[in-house]
Amino acid sequence: MFLTSRVHACICGIIYIVIITMFSRFCKLCHKTANVQLVQLQRYHKRGTKRKSNVNRLEIPKNTEGKTPIIVYKRKELNFYEGQKYSKFEPIPLASKGWHHYKSKGDHFFIYPLTNVEEEAYNNESHKKEEEACETFAQFGLNPQIIKILENYRITKPLKIQTLGIPRIMNGANTVIAAETGCGKTLAYLLPMIDKVLQWKKLTEDRYNSPLGLIITPTRELAFQIGLETKKICQHLNIQVQTITGGKTKKMLLNPPVSQVDILVGSFGVISKLTTFKVYKLGMVRSIVLDEADALFHETFQEKLQIFLKRVPLGFEQNVYNDTELPTAAQFALVSATMPSRMSTILNNIIDVQSLVQITSDKLHHILVPQKFVRVGPDDKPAELLKYIKPKVANREQVIIFSNTNSTCNWVSMFLEKCNIATVRMNGEMPLYDRQNKYASFKSAKCYVLCTTNAGSRGLDTVAIHHVLNYNFPIATADYIHRCGRTGRVDNVKDCRVTNFISTRAEVDVVQKIERAFRRMKPIPIFDNRDEAKEDDILNLSEIQDIDETNEQQEFSMPY
Repeated sequence: MFLTSRVHACICGIIYIVIITMFSRFCKLCHKTANVQLVQLQRYHKRGTKRKSNVNRLEIPKNTEGKTPIIVYKRKELNFYEGQKYSKFEPIPLASKGWHHYKSKGDHFFIYPLTNVEEEAYNNESHKKEEEACETFAQFGLNPQIIKILENYRITKPLKIQTLGIPRIMNGANTVIAAETGCGKTLAYLLPMIDKVLQWKKLTEDRYNSPLGLIITPTRELAFQIGLETKKICQHLNIQVQTITGGKTKKMLLNPPVSQVDILVGSFGVISKLTTFKVYKLGMVRSIVLDEADALFHETFQEKLQIFLKRVPLGFEQNVYNDTELPTAAQFALVSATMPSRMSTILNNIIDVQSLVQITSDKLHHILVPQKFVRVGPDDKPAELLKYIKPKVANREQVIIFSNTNSTCNWVSMFLEKCNIATVRMNGEMPLYDRQNKYASFKSAKCYVLCTTNAGSRGLDTVAIHHVLNYNFPIATADYIHRCGRTGRVDNVKDCRVTNFISTRAEVDVVQKIERAFRRMKPIPIFDNRDEAKEDDILNLSEIQDIDETNEQQEFSMPY
């Protein structure tokens, strides 16, 4: 009887548990249904209400009549005018703020060059006096023969960087010339070198493969261009100029050339190798120039460059030459549109960095021609490219299209050819001879479109080019400045334009840095995102990111 009652109790307990469990399931179901309805109601509420942001509360700038616009956007409250300032504590509004989102495709804004950089940022009274005092090259004390040759080429008045640089180099100082592209830096160091070589030739006997002047470049095109300019001046002065650009290094090692050389111009790779094997000797060098020094100071060249420079007898300052003997030390000059921050690291134990006299242009790291930044989806780039190119070709206007990789450069060239647009392709995969021939056809206006990589951003004579398109936006400061420098050269900025396609995350980050710098009235910041960026780095379609305001101080640190 007791056992039966226990079994009955257990059965009742099991039935009770089952019933409670079933009811609890129904309760949870009701609870879940209520939760879902509540979430949907919250979502509907969020969808129906607009969220206000700081940008929406911005006011349209007042009293803008007569002021020069610097940043122009479709929303007038985001326009920026010369002289306008933001509070130190308020966030800087950006036209490119939402460009990380896929819905921003088709958006664009313009940046125009500053007109009063000199007055606001680099107002230097001593420089102004020097410029006003120098109206001719004769005031620098150059050889009359050199001045006469310049007059034959219709070069009579020195440019600003030449006015600042030539006197200091003539006085024997080691110099750093940092100035924008296309402002006349080549003649600033070339004329003093030629003038001194004329004097030094009288103090030396026959020298075979022992130059007195040495000019080193990072690329073959730049070496060829500088060598051509040097020969134009020296051909009437009995100064022997030789240009070596590689490609035949093994042949030169097996059958070394023997000739009298006064000025040697060449790319770093071939000069380093030929001087290592004693084909050319550095013992007589009394003037050495590193052109485009920012590229030569790259980490890949650091060790070789240090070994090479130790072979040259550099000194703190070159004693001004006299009529009886050669200087005991070689004069050293660095030239570039962007000065590297690693300069002191590279030159440590080679030359006293304190001896380098800084010659800086007031337009360094500034946009000098109007620019358009366009947010483009990766799949929309070909169509946008055709919209841009066709009107230019129809009007017979030449355009340089820059890409970040050789493969993209090749693809753009083939795509335009398929669209019946004649195109010249030039990149690092091609031999130097082919590159020169291709560019010659473009320069002679037989073709109106040049597709190239960063290999074409330095050393090309592009005075007549008014349009540059960055199909891939450069993600390093040096590349960006040199690409933009292909147009608007030697103060010829009329009708010059640069258009930039922006599609990847890294490109948007760089554009936001540039825009923020201009809204702060600062020079272009130093950036190098080449290690982070990939060609297939497509933007996340649902994620929105903004640059952290706390990194602004790092963006605006200028290492030159």
